[in-house]
Amino acid sequence: MKRNIYLTGFSGSGKSTVGQALSFLMGKEFVDIDLTIEEIEQKTIPDIFNCEGEEYFRAVETDCLKKISIRTNLIVSTGGGVPVDPVNVETMENSGCIIWLKTSPETILERLNIQLENTGVDNDRPMLISEEPLERIKKLLDSRQNAYKRSHAIVQTDRKSVEVVAEEIHRRLVSWEK
Repeated sequence: MKRNIYLTGFSGSGKSTVGQALSFLMGKEFVDIDLTIEEIEQKTIPDIFNCEGEEYFRAVETDCLKKISIRTNLIVSTGGGVPVDPVNVETMENSGCIIWLKTSPETILERLNIQLENTGVDNDRPMLISEEPLERIKKLLDSRQNAYKRSHAIVQTDRKSVEVVAEEIHRRLVSWEK
Protein backbone atom coordinates (compact mmCIF):
# COMPACT_ATOMS: atom_id res chain seq x y z
CA MET A 1 0.00 0.00 0.00
CA LYS A 2 1.57 3.27 -1.14
CA ARG A 3 -1.03 5.49 0.48
CA ASN A 4 -0.62 7.25 3.79
CA ILE A 5 -2.35 6.15 6.96
CA TYR A 6 -3.76 9.01 9.02
CA LEU A 7 -4.49 8.39 12.69
CA THR A 8 -7.11 10.72 14.07
CA GLY A 9 -8.77 10.98 17.44
CA PHE A 10 -8.92 13.09 20.53
CA SER A 11 -5.88 14.07 22.58
CA GLY A 12 -4.86 11.06 24.63
CA SER A 13 -6.35 8.53 22.21
CA GLY A 14 -2.87 7.17 21.42
CA LYS A 15 -2.23 8.59 17.96
CA SER A 16 1.48 9.18 18.54
CA THR A 17 2.27 6.00 20.46
CA VAL A 18 0.14 3.76 18.24
CA GLY A 19 1.54 5.53 15.18
CA GLN A 20 5.10 4.73 16.23
CA ALA A 21 4.20 1.08 16.90
CA LEU A 22 2.35 0.80 13.60
CA SER A 23 5.27 2.41 11.80
CA PHE A 24 7.61 -0.23 13.19
CA LEU A 25 5.15 -3.03 12.42
CA MET A 26 4.63 -1.94 8.81
CA GLY A 27 8.11 -0.60 8.06
CA LYS A 28 6.80 2.86 7.21
CA GLU A 29 8.00 6.28 8.27
CA PHE A 30 6.13 7.93 11.15
CA VAL A 31 5.24 11.63 11.13
CA ASP A 32 3.65 13.49 14.04
CA ILE A 33 2.00 16.66 12.74
CA ASP A 34 2.18 18.42 16.12
CA LEU A 35 5.93 17.80 16.39
CA THR A 36 6.40 18.91 12.78
CA ILE A 37 4.54 22.16 13.51
CA GLU A 38 6.69 22.77 16.59
CA GLU A 39 9.83 22.29 14.49
CA ILE A 40 8.60 24.65 11.76
CA GLU A 41 7.38 27.33 14.16
CA GLN A 42 10.21 26.91 16.68
CA LYS A 43 7.54 27.08 19.42
CA THR A 44 5.54 24.59 21.42
CA ILE A 45 1.87 24.13 20.55
CA PRO A 46 0.79 25.96 23.75
CA ASP A 47 3.11 28.85 22.86
CA ILE A 48 1.63 29.04 19.36
CA PHE A 49 -1.89 29.12 20.85
CA ASN A 50 -0.89 31.77 23.39
CA CYS A 51 1.11 34.02 21.04
CA GLU A 52 -0.67 33.58 17.71
CA GLY A 53 -4.10 32.15 18.57
CA GLU A 54 -6.03 29.07 17.55
CA GLU A 55 -6.94 30.39 14.07
CA TYR A 56 -3.25 30.82 13.20
CA PHE A 57 -2.43 27.38 14.60
CA ARG A 58 -5.20 25.73 12.54
CA ALA A 59 -3.94 27.44 9.36
CA VAL A 60 -0.39 26.18 10.01
CA GLU A 61 -1.79 22.73 10.79
CA THR A 62 -3.71 22.62 7.48
CA ASP A 63 -0.65 23.79 5.54
CA CYS A 64 1.51 21.17 7.26
CA LEU A 65 -1.01 18.41 6.48
CA LYS A 66 -1.08 19.41 2.80
CA LYS A 67 2.72 19.23 2.58
CA ILE A 68 2.81 15.85 4.35
CA SER A 69 0.03 14.45 2.13
CA ILE A 70 2.21 14.82 -0.98
CA ARG A 71 4.50 12.14 0.40
CA THR A 72 3.63 8.43 0.45
CA ASN A 73 4.03 5.42 2.71
CA LEU A 74 3.66 7.42 5.91
CA ILE A 75 1.94 6.73 9.19
CA VAL A 76 0.70 10.18 10.26
CA SER A 77 -0.43 11.19 13.72
CA THR A 78 -2.76 14.14 13.25
CA GLY A 79 -3.72 16.74 15.80
CA GLY A 80 -7.03 16.07 17.54
CA GLY A 81 -8.76 18.93 15.72
CA VAL A 82 -7.49 18.16 12.20
CA PRO A 83 -10.62 16.32 10.98
CA VAL A 84 -12.91 19.16 12.08
CA ASP A 85 -11.88 21.11 8.98
CA PRO A 86 -13.45 19.55 5.84
CA VAL A 87 -10.43 20.70 3.80
CA ASN A 88 -8.22 18.53 6.01
CA VAL A 89 -10.52 15.53 5.65
CA GLU A 90 -10.47 15.91 1.87
CA THR A 91 -6.66 16.11 1.92
CA MET A 92 -6.43 12.92 3.96
CA GLU A 93 -9.05 11.07 1.88
CA ASN A 94 -7.24 11.96 -1.34
CA SER A 95 -3.88 10.71 -0.10
CA GLY A 96 -4.63 7.79 2.17
CA CYS A 97 -6.96 6.21 4.64
CA ILE A 98 -8.18 7.68 7.91
CA ILE A 99 -8.30 5.60 11.10
CA TRP A 100 -10.16 7.02 14.11
CA LEU A 101 -8.70 5.90 17.42
CA LYS A 102 -11.93 6.08 19.38
CA THR A 103 -11.46 6.48 23.12
CA SER A 104 -13.87 7.20 25.96
CA PRO A 105 -13.62 10.54 27.80
CA GLU A 106 -12.75 8.72 31.02
CA THR A 107 -9.86 6.87 29.39
CA ILE A 108 -8.64 10.08 27.76
CA LEU A 109 -8.57 11.86 31.12
CA GLU A 110 -6.82 8.90 32.75
CA ARG A 111 -4.14 8.83 30.03
CA LEU A 112 -3.61 12.59 30.19
CA ASN A 113 -3.24 12.38 33.97
CA ILE A 114 -0.66 9.59 33.58
CA GLN A 115 1.18 11.73 31.06
CA LEU A 116 1.14 14.62 33.53
CA GLU A 117 2.59 12.39 36.24
CA ASN A 118 5.30 11.12 33.88
CA THR A 119 6.26 14.45 32.29
CA GLY A 120 5.15 17.10 34.75
CA VAL A 121 3.65 19.02 31.81
CA ASP A 122 0.08 20.05 32.53
CA ASN A 123 -0.90 22.45 29.79
CA ASP A 124 0.58 21.03 26.60
CA ARG A 125 -2.95 20.65 25.21
CA PRO A 126 -4.39 24.17 25.16
CA MET A 127 -7.88 23.04 24.17
CA LEU A 128 -8.18 21.02 27.39
CA ILE A 129 -7.32 23.63 30.00
CA SER A 130 -10.33 23.65 32.32
CA GLU A 131 -11.44 23.49 35.94
CA GLU A 132 -13.53 20.45 35.01
CA PRO A 133 -11.37 18.52 32.53
CA LEU A 134 -13.70 15.52 32.12
CA GLU A 135 -16.61 17.78 31.21
CA ARG A 136 -14.38 19.76 28.81
CA ILE A 137 -13.24 16.51 27.16
CA LYS A 138 -16.84 15.30 26.81
CA LYS A 139 -17.94 18.59 25.29
CA LEU A 140 -15.07 18.78 22.79
CA LEU A 141 -15.36 15.10 21.93
CA ASP A 142 -19.08 15.49 21.32
CA SER A 143 -18.47 18.49 19.05
CA ARG A 144 -15.96 16.45 16.99
CA GLN A 145 -17.91 13.17 16.72
CA ASN A 146 -19.25 13.79 13.21
CA ALA A 147 -15.81 14.77 11.94
CA TYR A 148 -14.20 11.67 13.43
CA LYS A 149 -16.96 9.45 12.00
CA ARG A 150 -15.82 10.34 8.47
CA SER A 151 -12.90 7.96 8.98
CA HIS A 152 -12.49 4.84 6.87
CA ALA A 153 -12.22 2.72 10.02
CA ILE A 154 -12.82 3.07 13.74
CA VAL A 155 -10.61 1.30 16.25
CA GLN A 156 -11.65 1.34 19.90
CA THR A 157 -8.61 1.86 22.14
CA ASP A 158 -10.08 1.57 25.64
CA ARG A 159 -8.41 -1.14 27.72
CA LYS A 160 -6.12 -2.16 24.83
CA SER A 161 -2.36 -1.97 24.71
CA VAL A 162 -0.58 0.08 22.08
CA GLU A 163 0.60 -3.14 20.42
CA VAL A 164 -2.90 -4.62 20.26
CA VAL A 165 -4.29 -1.45 18.65
CA ALA A 166 -1.43 -1.29 16.14
CA GLU A 167 -1.90 -4.97 15.23
CA GLU A 168 -5.66 -4.46 14.80
CA ILE A 169 -5.06 -1.55 12.41
CA HIS A 170 -2.43 -3.56 10.53
CA ARG A 171 -4.80 -6.54 10.11
CA ARG A 172 -7.51 -4.25 8.71
CA LEU A 173 -5.12 -2.59 6.29
CA VAL A 174 -3.82 -5.94 5.04
CA SER A 175 -7.37 -7.22 4.49
CA TRP A 176 -8.24 -4.05 2.50
CA GLU A 177 -5.27 -4.65 0.20
CA LYS A 178 -6.58 -8.08 -0.82
